[in-house]
Amino acid sequence: MVQSSTGRNWFASSIILFFALFASAILGEDGLVTNGDFETAPSNGFPSGALADGPNEIPSWKVSGAVELVSSGQKQGGMILIVPGGTHAVRLGNDAEISQELTVEKGSIYSVTFSAARTCAQLESLNISVPPASQTIDLQTLYNVQGWDPYAWAFEAEEDKVNLVFRNLGMEDDPACGPIIDDIAIKKLLLPINQRYSFSFF
Repeated sequence: MVQSSTGRNWFASSIILFFALFASAILGEDGLVTNGDFETAPSNGFPSGALADGPNEIPSWKVSGAVELVSSGQKQGGMILIVPGGTHAVRLGNDAEISQELTVEKGSIYSVTFSAARTCAQLESLNISVPPASQTIDLQTLYNVQGWDPYAWAFEAEEDKVNLVFRNLGMEDDPACGPIIDDIAIKKLLLPINQRYSFSFF
């Protein structure tokens, strides 16, 4: 009887271990992209105004247009900015973008996750792309303490090196408006063959 109980316990433990390993394989590798939380300071410190064009103004990111590193507690119009993780995030002004080259596995499926918010009452949109794949989303929540929403987007890597791009396609009347993003991460997914091309933004 003791041997039978021990055998059942061993079998149950093996099943639990199997499913734990299986779940780990399905989730794949994940984590922030380099400086995906924007907490690494530029060489001249964190600025308070819009950044000029150039490849090195946000460590590990290429910058184009009016991109601003914002700090938690910073006043934006009549609001106080609250950053969801850490103390810094990035605001994209009119027709501005940030991009980063990532090393991936060609043919694999990846999910990009991030938090985003809008700063003004009018519609603000954000385009995310890993060319040639691209998706534009409308930010639903007006920025407040609970105003950050999580987003995820999946793509298939066509090369071993890909360029992840976040772009504000809008032209706002108020230059202080524009989407704010933070906590950019990537996860490699292992999907069944019949689901490999069923991607969505949520």
